[in-house]
Amino acid sequence: MTKMEVKPYYGLMDAMARRNITQSELASLIHVSKATFSRKINRKDGQDFYYSEADAISKKLGISIADFY
Repeated sequence: MTKMEVKPYYGLMDAMARRNITQSELASLIHVSKATFSRKINRKDGQDFYYSEADAISKKLGISIADFY
């Protein structure tokens, strides 16, 4: 069995850039450190957003969670 490739959330990164919102701002919104946010957005070491975090981020940016990809 091969390991599934997990890509960073490029759509989320794009939405952040278009709205001029930083990782620090969103990290604060979901109550995690900037380092943790970075690991989650890049999906490093198996880290990912909890649904509640993704929901809060999507509402802040005015996008759907599906747009994270």
